[in-house]
Amino acid sequence: MTNFMIVPPWFLGYNIILEAIFALVTLIVSRYAFKIHRLTEQRQLRLFGTAFLAISISYFIQSFLNLAILSNLTEKICHMVKAENINTLNLIGIYTYVIFFSFGLLMLFYMTLKIKDIRIFSFLLIVVLSAIFVSINVLFMFYLISSIILLSVCLHYLKNYLDKKQPKTLLVLVAFVFLLFGRVHFIFALNHGTYYVIGHILEFGAYGLILINLLRVLSKNEQKTR
Repeated sequence: MTNFMIVPPWFLGYNIILEAIFALVTLIVSRYAFKIHRLTEQRQLRLFGTAFLAISISYFIQSFLNLAILSNLTEKICHMVKAENINTLNLIGIYTYVIFFSFGLLMLFYMTLKIKDIRIFSFLLIVVLSAIFVSINVLFMFYLISSIILLSVCLHYLKNYLDKKQPKTLLVLVAFVFLLFGRVHFIFALNHGTYYVIGHILEFGAYGLILINLLRVLSKNEQKTR
């Protein structure tokens, strides 16, 4: 959910469009990850697809509620969710967005661990969400923890690339580095709105690269099955 205090006035509206695009692209990424999983039966791809499905849901919620706040739908939605005012609706949006996005990022981190114990994932999710929601500044803590998780994911793909030197691994590495820098820029965006715009641009590049990589992998796997 957007804190409108950190969004440059000229970017209002554009941020909602980008969030809707992110929701759609990450949903497509999830779909193709599951499709490749069905062809290869690789557990990692199932986790990857689940992670991006959660991230997609977070963006759909963010985009829809941000649009509602800027439109005449606000009163109707507040009534539906029994929210007292826009601030309450914004708070509900922030918490829902944080939960789904954190779930997605932690699923990616869990995937890199290559372990099969869902209790570890559940424990990590509880710890992370607790740390975020007990914080005085929820958004700052969320972006900080997101950056740490993404750094770990980047290191995983860096190791994979150094071991295998495959172009597809490099493409995914660059994508997650973009996502990491995007999260870091969101931390600075709490005081400077320009960083918020840069963060969105980096996210756009990251999701595009991930989608391109999955399409290439899918194409190669379909050729093998013919």
